[in-house]
Amino acid sequence: MNALLAVYRRLDEAQQRRWFRITATVLALLACGAVFGSLIGTSYRLQAQRSALTIALTGQNVQNGDPHAVSLYEKGTVTLDGRTYGGERYRQRPDLLFDQNGTIDVPGALATALLGEQYPGWAPRWLVDQPGTTWMLAMLMTAWFVLIIWMGLTVPFVLTLAGTGAVLGATVLVGWIRYSAGQEARVLHDGVRQALWAFGGIGMLTFTFVLLTRTALIALNRSNALCAVAYTVVKEASRTKLSLVFVVLILIMLPLLPIGLDPESPLRFRLQTFISRGLGFTFYLAACLTLFLSCATVAFEIRDRQIWQLVTKPVHRLTYILGKWLGVISVNLMIMIIAAVSVFTFIQYLREQPVSRDMSGYEDAQQVRDAVLTARVGSPPVFHELTAEQLRTRVDDTISNHPELAAMERVPVEARREIQAGIEAAHEIGQRTVPPWRPPLPPGERTFLFDGLEAAKRDGSMLTLRYRFHIMRDDEHESFKAVFIFNGDPELRVHRTYVPTLSHVLPISPELIRDDGTLTVTIVNLYQPSPTKRGAGALNFEAKDFELLHKVGTFEANFFRAVFIDWVKLAFLAMLGICCATFLSFPVACLMSFTIFLAGTFGPFVAISIENYGVLPAESVDWGDIGMVIIWLFKSVIRLVAILVVFLLHAFGEVRPTQLLVEGRLISGATVFAGTWKIGLVWSGLSLLIGYLAIRKRQLAIYSGHG
Repeated sequence: MNALLAVYRRLDEAQQRRWFRITATVLALLACGAVFGSLIGTSYRLQAQRSALTIALTGQNVQNGDPHAVSLYEKGTVTLDGRTYGGERYRQRPDLLFDQNGTIDVPGALATALLGEQYPGWAPRWLVDQPGTTWMLAMLMTAWFVLIIWMGLTVPFVLTLAGTGAVLGATVLVGWIRYSAGQEARVLHDGVRQALWAFGGIGMLTFTFVLLTRTALIALNRSNALCAVAYTVVKEASRTKLSLVFVVLILIMLPLLPIGLDPESPLRFRLQTFISRGLGFTFYLAACLTLFLSCATVAFEIRDRQIWQLVTKPVHRLTYILGKWLGVISVNLMIMIIAAVSVFTFIQYLREQPVSRDMSGYEDAQQVRDAVLTARVGSPPVFHELTAEQLRTRVDDTISNHPELAAMERVPVEARREIQAGIEAAHEIGQRTVPPWRPPLPPGERTFLFDGLEAAKRDGSMLTLRYRFHIMRDDEHESFKAVFIFNGDPELRVHRTYVPTLSHVLPISPELIRDDGTLTVTIVNLYQPSPTKRGAGALNFEAKDFELLHKVGTFEANFFRAVFIDWVKLAFLAMLGICCATFLSFPVACLMSFTIFLAGTFGPFVAISIENYGVLPAESVDWGDIGMVIIWLFKSVIRLVAILVVFLLHAFGEVRPTQLLVEGRLISGATVFAGTWKIGLVWSGLSLLIGYLAIRKRQLAIYSGHG
């Protein structure tokens, strides 16, 4: 043991010397340059070939005798600029390559598949497909190695690699033993591979957290009061048991989350589940850590009178609060960086997993690319509003047909407004209603127009029609049939079975978009009501439940915007906890801050509940009935409190970046700005003001005059 300690000390002394650091830095730069330089060069070369192939394959039709389509159909190959792509396996499945008219179906996806043999086998495909991500990873890895070297952590890093490698080696050995014993058909079965990721991830994430902690301490080790207070918070978070419990949970659980994924489910569902669990788990654990740490770091210093040493020095109380906040959000930043790298890396690994070789697998891979790992916006159909003249005419007709209003010489303005509102609502609902099928009449149908899709047509990515229909009693145990017809062409029809109140999606080729950027979708309602149910069976939907989703950005940018918003929300929670601790004891401060956190989280659900929470109007209350009055007062108070909570904290729960990420929806710059402004600045600033006023008036130190 003494010999090992002596060796470690000598190695530690060596890594502190300048010649070692310079040499190790040069070697790290050369290694990163060789690996990532090769990847980036290959990436741009394949990107140029992919673009040329996509242009060459677009519009190629077998029936028209187009050369690339004929070659692909007969030989399974495409020759372009003297290079031949493809092989026999493409000739065997023409149904996956051509549509019913003989045109190459998805030229972009086919071009990527034809380049598959040129991908380097030693590197993940996602690094080659995304040069921007590769550049980012190259800079991060280079900075990571340089920090390790110049902070004197080279020996601990090597030991961490050795320990992780030993565990991985034992796991691989178990896999080989199981294989040799005939218990597994593959050398590295899914469980072993997941264990490899889990054990390797735990070791690397733990070391990265230590590295980031040291980096933060060095960055905050300055001679001003603000950084000094923040420095003590980061130091406290890395030593106290309260903080370490949450940090260790995050470091251990993040790599273990993939093990819980169902390998039999479609790949897109596994990806969505992992994104939801990974970022959701990290945020809520980090939120608990933030509230406990921010409450403890102030409340305990006041309770134990450690704050006396600060208030007796020239440290302004506002500086004290801001320093505490800076320290907590620094810890949050480290956690979010680790979580982002871990989740993002496994997403890229998971996206390359094989899918089934039939049509369902092809659709699954397409949905992963165009509906999950993307950033889309939803375009509603064009709904026509009544003109002022049409509205005035309908109001006059309604009044003339009403016996009481028609007899009046002058109809009250309030009555006209009420009639007008009812007409507008009925007109809007009517545009979202498809009548049932009543033979011998044709099936009920309604056509909807989507416009402004020029960018989606140029991009060439698949679109998604999302719909959620209501019909009859909205019984989720029943199913109904409908038909979708595109651009009024009877040949472009798709039959679908839907369940009321449940969301459904329908992939749509961008080739269906007209040159003017429009697309029409006709919904045909195939429900036939029985003679005893005349007037029933109309299909309808809410305005937000029928939209066409199309790509407008990249998943990578969307992902990091989501992580940033979560960090902003944690920054508010940090200031909230500090604010509560300035005038409350630790348990009470935790209780109050957690209550506000939960109220903000469930704010959107409370807003929906308020709409259905019935309270009688005051004029309908029998004030002589004491029981009825008590119930009315009780419900009114609950409703008032709920409305106040929603008004104050609705935005916290409404900004849900993880949910948008799971659905493949764009987290826009406006969303980021609104969240940063309202949650990060306004709410945090208000909490700061309350905390400062509380600690300013609070007597923190008393001198007795003795001793």
